[in-house]
Amino acid sequence: MGAPGKLLFLLHAHLPFVRHPDYERFLEENWLFEAISETYLPLVQVLFRLLEKGVPGTINLSVSPPLLEMLSDPLLIERYSKHLYKQLELIEKEMIRFEADAEKIPVIRFYHSRQKALIHTWEKVCQKNLLTAFKSLEDSKILTLLTCVGTHPFLPAYQSDPDSIRLQLEVTSRSFETAFGKKPKGVWLPECGYFDGLDSLLAEYGFEYFFLETHGVLLAEPPPTYGVFAPIKTSAGLYCIGREQSSSVEVWSRKSGYPGHPEYREFFRDIAFERERKYLGEYFFAGESPIETGLKYYRITGGEHKMIYRPWNAMRLAEDHARLFIANREATFTDLIPHVEGHEASILSPYDAELFGHWWFEGPLFIEALFEKAATSSILELASVETICKTPDSSTHRPVFSSWGEGGFSSVWMNDEVQDAYPRFFKMKSLYNHLRSLKKTKRLHRIITQMAREILLFQSSDWAFMIHNHSAEGYAKSRLDEHYKNVLSLYDLALSKQSDLKELDRLEKKNNLFPWIGELL
Repeated sequence: MGAPGKLLFLLHAHLPFVRHPDYERFLEENWLFEAISETYLPLVQVLFRLLEKGVPGTINLSVSPPLLEMLSDPLLIERYSKHLYKQLELIEKEMIRFEADAEKIPVIRFYHSRQKALIHTWEKVCQKNLLTAFKSLEDSKILTLLTCVGTHPFLPAYQSDPDSIRLQLEVTSRSFETAFGKKPKGVWLPECGYFDGLDSLLAEYGFEYFFLETHGVLLAEPPPTYGVFAPIKTSAGLYCIGREQSSSVEVWSRKSGYPGHPEYREFFRDIAFERERKYLGEYFFAGESPIETGLKYYRITGGEHKMIYRPWNAMRLAEDHARLFIANREATFTDLIPHVEGHEASILSPYDAELFGHWWFEGPLFIEALFEKAATSSILELASVETICKTPDSSTHRPVFSSWGEGGFSSVWMNDEVQDAYPRFFKMKSLYNHLRSLKKTKRLHRIITQMAREILLFQSSDWAFMIHNHSAEGYAKSRLDEHYKNVLSLYDLALSKQSDLKELDRLEKKNNLFPWIGELL
């Protein structure tokens, strides 16, 4: 049975679908490359090391459909492989440049060793296929794979159009089954966005459990006896697990969270902004904009004058923070377990996967140490979510509208800054539905299929999030405009007798995700 307390450590891996085949190098494609090098590959390395050492425990990973598509896209795989070697070339230039710099050269050598290890993991361990590595790790029981809804829409924004949610859920199930050969049981709701009745839609597609922000569970009717420390069951028969706040604050908080410690690597000092263009080479530029290289030599200290990064000190600190994290959860379980009768006490600790490695460089080492510290505990164990979604419960609860965004509801994704997005969505859906009512031909079906892709991409919550936070705001607005215009153009093409389908060909090659989606329409 294991330890009585179940610590559910969950990483949510998602990136918006970004693919620009018309350009040799595109700035926003680097988001994927950074995430692979700094989060996904290091996580694979950590989990395989733990398996070799025989350390017990399971971590939970939800992977969104757009990310599944990008990780299996031949063009992006080829570009990422090139990216690894371009980084290696730059590191070796830096080794020559700073060979006499006693302060910097240890950090550069660290990056050189790390880059070689990444290339080995990518080419030899993963065979350039992260999804195969994830599946292998799940087969070894150290990883539980979950999915996420469609193109990551903020679902409460679409509750008046349940058919659009159904298509997103069909895509959810099909993409996971295509990637991993089985239907998903657990689903991460984008932004933890929930509205009353969504559980019934999830049940239609065979999902068994989902996750909510704390207040989505605590304010449920009737109130749950054990708060967020045990799953609740909804009237649709699904288990719902709420986030436990204290474990999140320890890692997430900008003021008091572990990643802000001055011994850790500074995220915002990349050499891309400190070297001449001629030295970096054209690969690390998109137009006039430098592209981050991943080489950051300083730790979080002071203002402009920062101290040099010390990888080995940071590694030891990550171990200390893992020890503290486990000790704090043990204290919670010690107080909790006597009061949770007939249930396994659980703590859900969910995070964006990219926090571990990309934003918090030492995050993967923290996860490795977390496994090792938990393995010595008699109070808790790192557990699969599926282990706690088996407790029979005769009572049912009704979770409330909620999200894990700023304010806890919808203000990030439904506000004046994106007020025109939703009328545009409903106009696109009207045009789409009109075409679906017409007599189907092979030509029309192709057009409708691509329209569906464009509408799904338009619905991504990432665009509103970026606009709200003024981060890559211009790109987010351009994507909303692009998909909207594409739908209008496809509608006009469908009603015309035009035989030239070059524009349709172009869109099918560019926004090519879900190649099987036509079978669902």
